[in-house]
Amino acid sequence: MVEIPLFPLPLVLFPGGRMDLQIFEVRYLDMVKDCMRQDSGFGIVMIVEGEQVLRNSELQLPSVSHYGTYCKIVDFDQRPNGLLLISVEGQTKFVIRDQFEQADRLMKADIEFLASEEAKPVPKIHEHLASLLSTLIEHQSLKDRRFDIDYSEARDVGARLTELLPCPNRYKQRLLEMNDPIARLGEIEKLLERIQWVKGN
Repeated sequence: MVEIPLFPLPLVLFPGGRMDLQIFEVRYLDMVKDCMRQDSGFGIVMIVEGEQVLRNSELQLPSVSHYGTYCKIVDFDQRPNGLLLISVEGQTKFVIRDQFEQADRLMKADIEFLASEEAKPVPKIHEHLASLLSTLIEHQSLKDRRFDIDYSEARDVGARLTELLPCPNRYKQRLLEMNDPIARLGEIEKLLERIQWVKGN
């Protein structure tokens, strides 16, 4: 097992995904400094219940999912207002075996890294999902996001669609915990059918 710091968020990130984080709490500023000094990363885990920001010392730490994604910092920028903006990229999935907190309220965990999903081509029946993803990526709101996507690869298409589609985080978490990229595409098909049915009624 490996000990890593945790960064609870109300979202789900897959390996290969990128996102920007605005850092202002002291515990996370210290965490980022340690990660950059040691060239290490931290785990992003979805909040199940509770608050992301500890607005006072009496608040409990949030409850989080047992599965998350280990991330590395790939870019950073110190803003004029004193906030630190970092860009992270998901590396690999993990499962939490034990969880605890430091004196500064930073969440840490003993985790086990999970094996990478098998690379599989997108089946013909799901090729339209790759086209949908390509269309979503071109949206104006995502112009500043940096995506490196293999549209012929089921892991990439399923992961990026899960991150971008409008569905509950608990559903995205369930797709993260799957280890078959073809089965994940099948679940996304069902989700899109439900979305279309709701829009049509």
